[in-house]
Amino acid sequence: MNTKDKVAVCSRSFSKNKELRAALLSKYANVTFNDSGLQLEGDRLIEFLSGHDLAITALEKINDSILSKLPTLRAIGKYGVGLDMIDFESMRKYEKRLGWTGGVNRRSVSELALAFAIVMLRHVTSSNREVISGTW
Repeated sequence: MNTKDKVAVCSRSFSKNKELRAALLSKYANVTFNDSGLQLEGDRLIEFLSGHDLAITALEKINDSILSKLPTLRAIGKYGVGLDMIDFESMRKYEKRLGWTGGVNRRSVSELALAFAIVMLRHVTSSNREVISGTW
């Protein structure tokens, strides 16, 4: 178990998930979870991340004004879809590492695409409107 690094989990959904919490706590002894349920931004985000070596973010905007005030932060793990909340230029400028896994939602996306295709092919939405309005 890593007892040296301090980990901050900004993500509200990660913080609420019992399995993810247990998995992280089995590897790191010093973890701070966002148990307040608040979306962290600006000074509140800086305060939450201060003194931590590693962070797990989700919807939090990571930019120059944030990274410039977090000298001990070495790496950020992105939890969720999309990297548009992270300023890559600032990450390079402050020599911070980024961890993420692409394509983790590909099954969900393909299932949704198939579901929409079936809905359109079988006229589900228009049939539903007819049932609700009493014309069918």
